Amino acid sequence: MMLLFVTDCLSRKSGAGNHLIDVIEAACDWGVSVSVATGRIDDTVQLQCPVHRVRALARPTPGTAQLARLQALLNTADRVHVQNVMNPTALQVLTDSGKSVVTVQDHRVFCPGIGRTLPNGLRCIQPMGPDVCAECLPDAAYRQRVLDLTHQRLVALRSAQSVIVLSNYMAAELKDVGVESQVIPPWIAPGSPAEVGTGVVVGGRLVFHKGIDLAWEAWRDSSTSQPLLVCGDGPLASTLTGASLQGWLRREALLKTLSGARMVLFPHRWQEPFGILGAEALAQGTPVIVMPSGGTQDWSQEGCVLAHSASEMSDAIAELSTNPDRALALGQAGQAWVSRMLSRPKIEAMMRTALLG
Repeated sequence: MMLLFVTDCLSRKSGAGNHLIDVIEAACDWGVSVSVATGRIDDTVQLQCPVHRVRALARPTPGTAQLARLQALLNTADRVHVQNVMNPTALQVLTDSGKSVVTVQDHRVFCPGIGRTLPNGLRCIQPMGPDVCAECLPDAAYRQRVLDLTHQRLVALRSAQSVIVLSNYMAAELKDVGVESQVIPPWIAPGSPAEVGTGVVVGGRLVFHKGIDLAWEAWRDSSTSQPLLVCGDGPLASTLTGASLQGWLRREALLKTLSGARMVLFPHRWQEPFGILGAEALAQGTPVIVMPSGGTQDWSQEGCVLAHSASEMSDAIAELSTNPDRALALGQAGQAWVSRMLSRPKIEAMMRTALLG
């Protein structure tokens, strides 16, 4: 059997990217032939299977560059796993093959705005349309272009043989637009036994909708002596006065930083599809102060403190800074939950069945 993975980009700069690479590397040990088609690949990514560049896959808009190469790869594949392909032309080619399993980790197949979140911060519960989306996209011409693009992606997705999502939130959103899916979360390996660490960590893309500034505000107002370590990069980096900017860390370094921290902050201004970084922190035995939204609710039952505002996050930072026993107990509970619920053997078996049948 030939299993073809297709994605816009192979990169280790996100939890979603690492998850895909984990699945590809696991598939190489399943006794099948594996190859990958991607629009872009980071120099740091090394795979033991053939990797083919197809420029059209890197486009978020319609385009046909090198799609003949993609079609040739499709002709040799028995099954195709598609992840984060936002070019609707390429996505339609893939789903029309009758061989496709699509993992949806992105709102852009059903929401033209910022992650199903209104400008006032409330979750949007209306189906997309010119009138509904005007609140988020006031420019009529731009709104129509993005709506058309999102609709094209959704039409292509509806042709997929099957669909995978990482969280119950994403499954519910897709069901609302007529797409059934199977929830298969990422597997996450637990780290060393939980210990009380030092420092407050926040990570990811440093952009407005991720709420990085809310985490910084909460840390500042908590008056904690614990330093703020920011793992990631983006336009808000220069605004985080007093924080220690770590930039993008390789996976091993990131896990070490998470493991050594007193706590991890998981803010938001949107509906998070899953939030792999939060679950990875729990796996390292580090408690997470999380603003619950979207898919984070799948992993925030144990080992977490829920905060619905920057003020509540600030109070939680102060508490865990001065109460190491509470931080340790939360870390142990979160690590135990990850070991039970996100263990590799169970989830890899689910993924193998979904991809190979």
